[in-house]
Amino acid sequence: MTRLLLAVFLLLPAVLLAQDTTTCSQLAIDLDGDLQLGAGDILMLLGGYGTNLDVDGDMIPDCQDDCVGAYDTCGVCNGPGPQVLAIDTIIITYDSIYADAIDEWLIFELERDTLLHLVCENLGCTDLAYLEYNAEANTDDGSCATLLGCADSAYIEYNPAAGVDNGSCTFLIDSNCVSPTMDGYIYDVVQIADQCWFAENLRTTAYVDGTFIPGGLTAEEWVSATSGATAVYGEGSSPCNNYSPEINSCDEAQSLAEYGRLYNWYAVDDARGLCPSGWHVPTDGEWTELEDYITSQGFPGTEGTALKSTSGWFNNGNGTNDFGFSAPPGGYRREVNDVGDFSNAGGSGFWWSSSQQGSCANCYWYRALGSGYSDIYRNSSDPRNGASVRCLKDAE
Repeated sequence: MTRLLLAVFLLLPAVLLAQDTTTCSQLAIDLDGDLQLGAGDILMLLGGYGTNLDVDGDMIPDCQDDCVGAYDTCGVCNGPGPQVLAIDTIIITYDSIYADAIDEWLIFELERDTLLHLVCENLGCTDLAYLEYNAEANTDDGSCATLLGCADSAYIEYNPAAGVDNGSCTFLIDSNCVSPTMDGYIYDVVQIADQCWFAENLRTTAYVDGTFIPGGLTAEEWVSATSGATAVYGEGSSPCNNYSPEINSCDEAQSLAEYGRLYNWYAVDDARGLCPSGWHVPTDGEWTELEDYITSQGFPGTEGTALKSTSGWFNNGNGTNDFGFSAPPGGYRREVNDVGDFSNAGGSGFWWSSSQQGSCANCYWYRALGSGYSDIYRNSSDPRNGASVRCLKDAE
């Protein structure tokens, strides 16, 4: 050690004398930065003696090393490694049992388990609806900026917020989808795909030819009817229940304003016409067309929520009304057990189709939405039940 220090003291003056002061090469040894080569520089040089210039031993001087240490599997210097939980595998166990009564195998789920694993954080846009979407990103960094969508205002799918057209423009706006008038009332309408629907429930008291539709029936008269009849939810003295969080649906004036009228299926099928001229009660197939379109627009399993009105449903079962259909929970008038009562306004809505269920003599298809359900319920019913009606414009 003594010999090394002596060598430094003996050689440094010679080095300094040999320097050409007209160049800047001396700056490399002006360690204290005072632009004077002197004792201060020698002391600083000696102070660094014994310093390890490659702490991590990778043969790269630490002053030039972009990571003094080691990269983890995520590429982070001295990082903690994968920290984001991701689904690896979903394991579902099923079983089945043969049901003799219906000659079918019934399959049911026994249990399910989800295996998780840690992955590296990958920042980026995680929303498919945006141009910047990154399929490899697992953590959104706010970089989603350009919304994809239909950018042509001539189409019903037009989205004014869309920054880039993604080819989703499908159905041109139908200039003939306009509000009709019937029985002195003007109905709101809405175009969904290539169908033009009433945006509210029918409330007419007469057929297209002006013939009066019997109404104000007692419970006994309602369940024994074999021809067209109409009712307002809660009218008369028939039993009635109310699940609406906003109105007294058993008050017929309030329910008429909110829900329109209820009709038995005989009125739906009457040749004199229940809907305005140029309109009709939709078939089962036309209801299915509507459902399929809603599904295709990103609402699989939530078609009902997309059609329901945004208020008036029991227990916060409101919808999002994404298509302007504004379906309210108008309940129905029952023929069950010959009661003729009014049931479930505020909790459910029921709408007739004009179609019979196969060869079943008293089975006619309808659609229903419920406060506790997100999908659309399809079933058949006795023609004496009273349900709401939505009219559909005739195809041109």
